[in-house]
Amino acid sequence: MNEFLEHPAVQGGVAPFVVALVVAVLLARTRYAWLAVVAGYVTAVAMSTGVSLSPLTATRKVLLLTLAVAVVGIVLDLVGPRARSVAAVLAAIAGAAALWAFWSVLGQREGAALWTGAVSVALFAAAMAALVMSLRNDPLRVAAATLGLGLATGVAAVISASIGFLLAGTAVAAAAGALLLVAVVTSRPVTAGFLGTLTVGTMIALFAEGASLLAQMPWYATLSLLLVPIAVRLPVNERWGTFKRAFVLALYALAAASVPIAAAWYAARAASS
Repeated sequence: MNEFLEHPAVQGGVAPFVVALVVAVLLARTRYAWLAVVAGYVTAVAMSTGVSLSPLTATRKVLLLTLAVAVVGIVLDLVGPRARSVAAVLAAIAGAAALWAFWSVLGQREGAALWTGAVSVALFAAAMAALVMSLRNDPLRVAAATLGLGLATGVAAVISASIGFLLAGTAVAAAAGALLLVAVVTSRPVTAGFLGTLTVGTMIALFAEGASLLAQMPWYATLSLLLVPIAVRLPVNERWGTFKRAFVLALYALAAASVPIAAAWYAARAASS
């Protein structure tokens, strides 16, 4: 039994999917169904390394920030801010959060390399958060983007020698699959709001930057992840049923996800030759 529970496919796929599915079903009629994504990720962490915040390493900061942005998302959805500047402020906060998470790694650099790295980390996190938040009123597009981003990040991470972020990424993809399944079965997709989009955007940015800074994911693979939330903006016929729209949007996301995966594979192959 222990061998089964310790298998990466169980820790990063099966268990997060089951937990996320339970959460999504229980909260299907509320905006809190998007907590399924957080539940899936926390499940993967709990089964692989255990949930702990001490000592506060970069990877543990990622977990802490995931929980924090979920709380921020819940509060914002309850308050219902209408100002257009809110998303921009949140994107900037996501960039600052990424800097905090990885400052111990960036701080080992000197001079121009330090500041170039810091600016790149902040801008990527802000851009990813902004792109995903721009989808917040279309739950199927958010779920499809989450599926593609999780899968792309996880596969690219393992190709780049990061098992930890493989599990994190695939857990998010599995949770997105659970949300899509519930949406299709009930034909009632739950609006993602800031809870879903700020959380997903920040999580994926942190996973990708972690795989880049702590492992070997090339910068161009990380950057190309931004194609996924852009791809799901492609048109679909709004008269189609939930299943057909979800299927087409998932295809858009998976097609875009193939780009960072291919980039990571190319870099790994070039490094080994």
